[in-house]
Amino acid sequence: MKLQVQLGVCTDDGHVEQVLEITVLEKDDPWVEPLGLALAEAKQLLHTRQHHLGTQQTSAYVIAHAQCDHCGATLQRQGQHTRTFRTLFGTVTLPSSRLYYCRCQPRTTTTFRPLSALLTEPMAPELLFMETKSDLPEGSCDVT
Repeated sequence: MKLQVQLGVCTDDGHVEQVLEITVLEKDDPWVEPLGLALAEAKQLLHTRQHHLGTQQTSAYVIAHAQCDHCGATLQRQGQHTRTFRTLFGTVTLPSSRLYYCRCQPRTTTTFRPLSALLTEPMAPELLFMETKSDLPEGSCDVT
């Protein structure tokens, strides 16, 4: 048995804009193998989905902020780099564009990264919470 897991990116009106293949799971004999996903398969599935979802979200954010706030002109791209972001489901590498500021307003710098305003920390708040929670002394959260 072969299962193909895909992620469909849809527009606001529901049309599928892009289909991304997440993974293909192959089960030799569905009656002999364990039912459902193995832990390693589930982890890989979540990590891949997190990567694709994060890439789509950050790309949409950069596109939405690629115009001058003052005059509306499209900002030119200086370069494309990557940024790592730690999540509960693993570390993902995200595209991070550097854009030139518009010349209509005086600035002290010539370029900026829109993603820096969105990702102010190198990890997701959920991961920070879980790491902080695990540092508590044993029994400190017990309710009596």
